[in-house]
Amino acid sequence: MRLDISLQQTQKLAMTTELRQSIEILQYNHFELIDFLMKESEENPTIEVEVGSIEFDYYSGSKASNYKDESDSEEDIGFEKYVSSQETLYDYMYEQLISIEIEDDERIIGEYLLGLMNENGYIEGDLYEFSNRYEFSFMKVKKVLKILQDFYPIGICATNLSECLLKQAEDKNYDEVTKSIIIEDLVDLAENRVEFLANKYNKTNKDIQESFDKIRQLNPRPGQFINFTDNPVKFIIPDLILEIEGDRLILSFNEESFPKVGQNSFYRDLLKTNIELDAKAYLKEKFKSTNWIIKSIEQRRETILTVATSICEKQKDFLLDKGHLVPMTMKEIANEVDVHESTISRTVNGKYIQTPNKIIELKDFFKGGIETESGEVSIEEIKLFIRTTIETEDKLKPISDQDITNQLNDLGFKISRRTVAKYRDGMGILSSSKRKRY
Repeated sequence: MRLDISLQQTQKLAMTTELRQSIEILQYNHFELIDFLMKESEENPTIEVEVGSIEFDYYSGSKASNYKDESDSEEDIGFEKYVSSQETLYDYMYEQLISIEIEDDERIIGEYLLGLMNENGYIEGDLYEFSNRYEFSFMKVKKVLKILQDFYPIGICATNLSECLLKQAEDKNYDEVTKSIIIEDLVDLAENRVEFLANKYNKTNKDIQESFDKIRQLNPRPGQFINFTDNPVKFIIPDLILEIEGDRLILSFNEESFPKVGQNSFYRDLLKTNIELDAKAYLKEKFKSTNWIIKSIEQRRETILTVATSICEKQKDFLLDKGHLVPMTMKEIANEVDVHESTISRTVNGKYIQTPNKIIELKDFFKGGIETESGEVSIEEIKLFIRTTIETEDKLKPISDQDITNQLNDLGFKISRRTVAKYRDGMGILSSSKRKRY
């Protein structure tokens, strides 16, 4: 069955329930597919599903009689063994709060204040309004806030950036000029106004540069020192395995983790007996649905493998560490494997390939390109040129975006200064005026 044919509006065909389900199965990622099959196994007695212990424990639901765990034993390692606990920043701070000896009302204030803490570790809101609303003494609120600000990580529970950085600077015993810059001159720091502050503090440019360097080593987001999240930890199981032998790419489907779907033998045998007509009609309808799901899953498997094979051939040098990503569009791959472009989009989203070095989502192979006189070059290569040029520049006379643009144009790349600036910003690299050192 060609999924893409029925997707074309020009065909003007009514989309059947089965076809819609087949399209949905194709676009499911690994765990979405497991979730779908689990629900089907609960509603359809004729379908039998087998998955590994990791996937089964991930859902931690009741086990349907026709839903099997491949490794059902006391020695199985549950999914929780593979991921960190779901601790939040609030939990981490609260544990510190209850571990110290303070008055009951101070503990209550502390809990309220932690509730005002954002993901970066800052206390948001007006403390006067807070104290009035909950009828707390403002002085006691300030006292408890100071207690929280002594917790780890250093700089946590600040009410603004200066307060956060100053706490860290004091912990590191920074000099008074550096601390004054944190208190009064963060805007000048952001604009790299070294000479201006050298005059203000009667220091040399080098002294101010050293202060800037110290401040930039501090953490403006102490709440993110650990990747706390309220959402489940993202756990990836690759759909494909890529092995490399010399210059050969060997791509295979990850059969070990792929769910096994089949007909339930008990109900298949039951259908052959003289059961009531209504029961027989019911089972026939359920077996029809099961067979369609089995067919759709096999089609999904073949489509992913076919599309991934085409992608890997185009990106062979990149996968062999011999080059960068080649500019490639979904339309090109669609034409090559003879499917609709929308099928490619559904196929590559949420599907992962395990290479010898890392796991890559298939959609990440599709990067835009920059036109040159001889064709197209990957945006990644342009970014690499920008980064390398800046890393090797004279730090006393940083190269400007326009100079980089001119160099690229001389090499045949049709690119504007604005685009160069966008790529530079995207890589977290400051402008030339802010990179200048003294």
